[in-house]
Amino acid sequence: MNNVQSMFNNNESIQALRDQGYGSADFEVAVAPLKYTVDEQGYKGTAPQRCYSSSKSVIYRTDTGEELGVAGHGRTAPQPRKLVDNLRNVLERSPIDTTGIKESIQTSHNGSRIAIQTTLPAYTFDTPDGDTASLSLLCISSYDGSWLHMMSAAATQYACTNLQVFVGGEVAVYKSKHTRSLDIEMGGRIINKALDVFHNERELWLQWNQTQVRDMEALKFFADALDVKLETGFTLLDPATVLSSLPRRNENLNYMWNAYSNVYKKRLGSNYWAVYNAMTDWSTHFGAVRKSSEKNLVAIQHDRQQTVRKAVRSNSFLMRAA
Repeated sequence: MNNVQSMFNNNESIQALRDQGYGSADFEVAVAPLKYTVDEQGYKGTAPQRCYSSSKSVIYRTDTGEELGVAGHGRTAPQPRKLVDNLRNVLERSPIDTTGIKESIQTSHNGSRIAIQTTLPAYTFDTPDGDTASLSLLCISSYDGSWLHMMSAAATQYACTNLQVFVGGEVAVYKSKHTRSLDIEMGGRIINKALDVFHNERELWLQWNQTQVRDMEALKFFADALDVKLETGFTLLDPATVLSSLPRRNENLNYMWNAYSNVYKKRLGSNYWAVYNAMTDWSTHFGAVRKSSEKNLVAIQHDRQQTVRKAVRSNSFLMRAA
């Protein structure tokens, strides 16, 4: 009989995550010096080639040999499974309540980018429209240099399952470059900062819910976020006419407008809380526009989340409540 007792309060719930495995992050990486060959006389295939050593190293998958990134010598490449394990260890050792915890592991660009979303139902709050949202932690990392290793706070809304990206203040609770001094477990010491971020964001949501908006204001906000230029004098028209007058159909803009006018405006009213929900619906649920990009959807969604955050922060009317 095993009488050993875990020293961590969250052992049982985190063990349930470990039992699920690593999803698409279940592979290993290695680092090797990058070399290249040069045709001595400049005629490819007709003259002897000389091999040179680069000042860079290549990070690659050991199972497929695919290149994931190029970096300077000394760059560390934490194993994907180790990234997942470290986040689980942080949660296991932290004082937060992990009851009912959920985890989603996704990769893109052949595994060069990894995103781990952890939802904590124990921290669930009411939204302005009577729905509920649970605190989520987003951990992203990359081997191609596109993302720092970072943990940020967000919320997952219950009814629509939108990932409500936070826009007020500093949303990152931990970030670091990939160097030999990388200390992923340091995130455990500041993870509770996410709760403060969540509280402040809820105050914004309440004020957005009380801020009315006209249809053309909402459409222009969506267009500005997506960098879509509207014709001069568009404010004298209705949204359907404006959308049909665009030189070409914009799938992203159409999705946002339809989500707003057909779903959130009817459910939440003509306010910026509805505008925000339409945008997070787009960043969470809209698929890749091109079929060839579907395999990189997690990276696309991350870019869309940054679009939402940037758009809200740059719109003086929307942020005036803050």
